[in-house]
Amino acid sequence: MAPTVPHRARKPAPTALKGAVLGVAMGMSNALGYLVVMLLSRPLGPAEFGGYTALSTYGVLLAIPAGVFQVVVARRLSRRAGDADGSGAGSDALQTTGLAPAAVLGVAFFAVTAAISAPLAEAFHLHSALSAVLLGAMLVPMMVTGCFQGILLGRHRLRALSALYLITAVTRVVAAAAAAIDHLDVTEVFAAMFLAAAATAVAGAWLCRHDIRLVPPNAPGVAAEMLRSNSTLAAYVALTNIDVLFARHFLSPHESGGYALASTFGRAICWGTQFVALLIVPRMHGADAARTLLRASALVLGIGLVGFGIVAIDPQWWITVAGGSDYREFGHLALLFVVLGMAWAVAQIWLFSEMGANRGILGALTWAVIVAEAAAIAVWLHHNAAQIVGTCLTGALLIALTGLVRVVARHRTRLAMPEESVIVVADRP
Repeated sequence: MAPTVPHRARKPAPTALKGAVLGVAMGMSNALGYLVVMLLSRPLGPAEFGGYTALSTYGVLLAIPAGVFQVVVARRLSRRAGDADGSGAGSDALQTTGLAPAAVLGVAFFAVTAAISAPLAEAFHLHSALSAVLLGAMLVPMMVTGCFQGILLGRHRLRALSALYLITAVTRVVAAAAAAIDHLDVTEVFAAMFLAAAATAVAGAWLCRHDIRLVPPNAPGVAAEMLRSNSTLAAYVALTNIDVLFARHFLSPHESGGYALASTFGRAICWGTQFVALLIVPRMHGADAARTLLRASALVLGIGLVGFGIVAIDPQWWITVAGGSDYREFGHLALLFVVLGMAWAVAQIWLFSEMGANRGILGALTWAVIVAEAAAIAVWLHHNAAQIVGTCLTGALLIALTGLVRVVARHRTRLAMPEESVIVVADRP
């Protein structure tokens, strides 16, 4: 029997590795997202790429519910994720794949976008309203893909979830590469991106084929959960994007361009640590939720400090690599954005934990912070980039510290760190 002891001691290692694989997959997906930008910016040129980016941003805002479906579905399925066969959802009326409301919402957004496609094309200076129609069509597969990601996360199938994230990114890179090679215009680029989104949805359906058959596509209370969680996620998206809008309005074109590029350094910290925020969602119902959150925030801070150290070696060199010599003067701003990105990333942990626990207090605070930031920047703190970043950093720190205080106050007797890592979660083939 002696040989079995070390075998059992090593047994958790593969699950930790699978959690790390998810982090690597999400990191690779974000890196491939940068590659998409590089592939499209050159052949489209500044004018057309600006129109593509503006319309894409509109799509990002409408696609917020896709991320909410992921959280809501994962939360509901995780309550029985430990069943041996993974199919115990049938006895739980709350479990659902979310596919029915996701499809309905996607079609509704497509219809609205198609109806206002002409005004959108005019507002974003696009040559054809068909670009907006194609973007609207993308929202349908994007919504259901959010459900597929939620199913895989809720069932703790981290390898499959990692694969789906990579499929999402790779199909977009293929579409962008085809657009660059064939010198496609904006409308044709959106057509290629629609095909990429559809291919990703098909892959997600195949990965989740068993749950699609066994779990209901809808369940009571999903709409109410969506409203609460959607508000929280929308608040986070606004928190991490509102600064760029103000920078473009108040700064000179050259300064706003440098600001936009430098801001990607901060967002890289958020995107690079998002896997931690996602992994804590299924664990918000456990007795050790507070300790999980504390370890998650420590891990995020550690990753952020590593990023800060790397960029601090030579900020001017890093931003020159990212955008060229015209942006070299904004190296100091890139380093400042890394600090802001760390605050955003910690705030992301607390906000995602609230969605996982089906609460909305911190989300409401985030909206209040956004309003305060907007007022402060609009009235007087907009004369240079540092003022805008400093205002946003203050707001992000307020949210992060408030989240920490709430957890400590609610679980002060459970602050001892557990031995297992925050990313040690069960995986299913």
